[in-house]
Order: sequence, then structure tokens, then C-alpha cells
Amino acid sequence: MLAAAEQENPTLGNKDTDSLFLVGQDITEFNIAPNNAQYIRHLDLSYNLLEKVEGLQRFVGLRELILDNNMLSNIQLPLLPFLHTLSLNKNRIYDLDKLLDTLCKCTPQLDYLSLLGNPVCPNELMQGDEEDYQNYRYTVINRLNCLKFLDSRPVLPAERNDAQNKVKIVQVVKAIQEDLFPSDDSLDLMMGRETTPLDQNQDMVQRAGFGKRSYKYKGKNSEGNKFISNDDL
Repeated sequence: MLAAAEQENPTLGNKDTDSLFLVGQDITEFNIAPNNAQYIRHLDLSYNLLEKVEGLQRFVGLRELILDNNMLSNIQLPLLPFLHTLSLNKNRIYDLDKLLDTLCKCTPQLDYLSLLGNPVCPNELMQGDEEDYQNYRYTVINRLNCLKFLDSRPVLPAERNDAQNKVKIVQVVKAIQEDLFPSDDSLDLMMGRETTPLDQNQDMVQRAGFGKRSYKYKGKNSEGNKFISNDDL
């Protein structure tokens, strides 16, 4: 499929262009690197069947990467130091924290990101509301310091301040909860008590069950057996 796309697309391998468009080619994997890969600034792989993106190591000068309408769930990128635009609309991204870890590490100059139509992006069709969406924005904005535009809205200074303040409040609340309700392990450490295998299995010992017992007692030393003669046994 890539070979056919390479023949039909005049920009592929053209040293005089800085853009590569492979849109709607039913591509299932991207593993090519044209001779001018280091000069490509704009790469559009939207409307394909990609489940993962590989082979971007040579696209070191990439500024814009469009991956809309694919089947991506796990985004793995090499270091793209100049990338400022990343569009991932309508994919299958479920893990926001994992995605943000990758973007923080690999796209230090990212200022435009769009995740519309993914499970990580709350909307009315996915039983989300405006508060859910705003909390999602706070999470993304707080992690990506250079971000200027998220989805369909710009990131304003006031919103970034709100995001930072919200994270601080969450951290304070979490610290208070840990002080008020320490875990069993924390209590053991504070009291200088070592846990034992019996402690670790205590939950199993204390569990109760409902229903009929499946065993049958066959002993002859019970209190009732003294009224039974040997002939009755």
C-alpha cells in the first residue's frame, strides 16, 4: 500500500518540498523514510488505518504532524525538538497520563494539540459535561508548559493560572487525606511495628461466607455419639 502511495504522491522523495501528504491511503503502518526526511516540516497521515506510528526518527526537523482519523491508542514518538503542532483527533487514545508523559519527553516545543474525538477528551456524546472537559484541559495545560492552543480553544493566561492553582489544591487535599487517614503500612511504620505474614493474610482470615457448607462431619467422638450403640453405626 505504501509503494502505491509513493508512486501516486508527487511530494514523496521530492527534495524541493518540505511537506509529505499520505492522506486516505489505507496505510496500516508507517515505516518509510524518504531521502529528504530531515527536511520535511509538515507530515499528514490522516484518514488511514494506523494503530501505531514508527519510523519518525529521521524526521528530526518536523514542525507539524497530523494523525487524525486513525486507530491509534498508544502514541510512541522519538525526540522531535521542533514539533509545534500535533493533531490526534478521532483516534482511540484512552490513557491521558501516558500520552502526556510522552509529549513532555519528546515534544518540548509543542504549542498546539488537539485530542477531540478520543476517549480521553470528555464531551457530551461520551457522557461528559463542561466541568469534566475543563478538568481535562487543566490537566493537559498544567503538564505542557508551552501549549498555546488545545482542541478548539486557545490557552489563555488566566486558564493556565487556574490550572496551576487547581493542581496545588489537589496536592494539599491529598496530603491532608494522607495525614487524617494513613494507610495500615504507614501506621505500622509510625508505631515501629513490623508486619508479619499473619498480618498480610488477615483479610483472608476475617472474610465471612454465606451459603451451604460442602463438607460432611464423619467423626465418632462427638457428644451425640455416646447415645449410639456400635450396632447402629
